[in-house]
Amino acid sequence: MEIIQKVEKEISISGQLNEKEYFEFHKDRYARFNNFLESEFGDRIKHEKLKVLDIGSHYLHSSIILSEMGFEVDGMDVSEFWNLDFVEKRGEKYGINRIIENDLAILPGFQKVSDHYDLIVFTEIFEHITFNPIRLWQNLYRILKAGGIIYISTPNALALPSLVRTFKNLFFLSSIGISVHDIFSKVTYGHHWKEYTSKEIETYFKFLSDDFDVEIYPYNYKNYNLKPPFLIFKILSRIGNLTKKFADDLEVLVRLPQKKSWKIRPPKY
Repeated sequence: MEIIQKVEKEISISGQLNEKEYFEFHKDRYARFNNFLESEFGDRIKHEKLKVLDIGSHYLHSSIILSEMGFEVDGMDVSEFWNLDFVEKRGEKYGINRIIENDLAILPGFQKVSDHYDLIVFTEIFEHITFNPIRLWQNLYRILKAGGIIYISTPNALALPSLVRTFKNLFFLSSIGISVHDIFSKVTYGHHWKEYTSKEIETYFKFLSDDFDVEIYPYNYKNYNLKPPFLIFKILSRIGNLTKKFADDLEVLVRLPQKKSWKIRPPKY
C-alpha cells in the first residue's frame, strides 16, 4: 500500500479537486490493481525489464503504480489530458513516456509496433467504446507479446442498481439506455455506451481470436455510505455485491499465451 500512498501524496501536491474526487472514488480499484501486479509480476519484475502500455492514462494514477513497481511505462491518452501542466510534470517525475493518441480506433502511432508489451492496461474504457472496435483490438493483439496480458476493469451490466433502474424506466415508459441527463451532464469522449455481462465479454474476445484466454472476476470498489442521497441505489449496490452475478464491477484478465490466428476483419462501409 506504500505505492497507493505515494499516489495520494502526488494528488495532494497537485491540489486538483477533480483529481482528488476521482481518486477517492476509485481508490479501492487502484489497490486491487496493485495487488494484481504484485501477484502476477512481483517476481518477474525483479529480474526482467517489463514494458506496459497504460491506455487512457488520465491523471497517471495507474502509471505511477506501474512505474514504482519497476515497469517501463508508456502512458497513452488524448492531448487534453497530457497537455495539463501537472500531468506533464508528473510524467517527467516518474519517467512515464508520454504518448498522445487521439484516434483510439486506428492507433496510427502504433502501426509499426509488434510484440512490444508484456502488459496492456485498459481500465474504465471498455464501456466507453462507441466505434467498431475490431481494428483497435487487432492492433493491441499485434503489439502485445505472446504470454502477455490485457488488464481490464469495467462496470458489470448486471449490477443490481442498474438492473432495477432499467426495469423501473421500462415500467414507466420513461427511457431506454443512457438518460438525457447523463448525456448532457458529463464530460467524456464517450458515455457508457454499453456495459457488458461476463458472458458477453467471453463472447466478445472469442469473436476476435481463439488465442485469447479470458478470466473474469466480479468485484466492487465503490464504498457507499448508507445514507441519502440515493439511499435505495446504495442499498441495492450493497446487496448486489454480496453476490457475484450482480456485483458492481468486473475485473477481466485477457491472457495471450500464443499468437496463431486472428479471426475477424472490420466490416466494409
